Amino acid sequence: MVTKSQTKKRAVSPDEADPRFVPVVKAFARVPGFSVMESKSGAMRGLMLNGKSFGMSSHGRFILKLDEERAAELISQGVGKAFSPSAGKVLKGWLEVTSPKANWKALAQEAHRLAAHRR
Repeated sequence: MVTKSQTKKRAVSPDEADPRFVPVVKAFARVPGFSVMESKSGAMRGLMLNGKSFGMSSHGRFILKLDEERAAELISQGVGKAFSPSAGKVLKGWLEVTSPKANWKALAQEAHRLAAHRR
């Protein structure tokens, strides 16, 4: 028999953030308007520019807001797949990075540049 305490999900501590995400955040540390949003559980961290999201890391996944053409190009190159926050729903221009060889920092810098131009 499983008790209630055994089924509770343990919150993720900040030390358990995906190590690939740390250099991404450090790259933007001094950029005006940049901030990191963290969920209460610590499981999701969002990259923000002037209060608008341009990327996030959640449960080992890295998700970025690009333009639709660039997202499609990266998908065709095998870098990632279209981001689907729930079954049957795909967000246009959002890419979930799936390639273990992808450079998260470089991709985040690209997403940041696009976000800065959308203001």
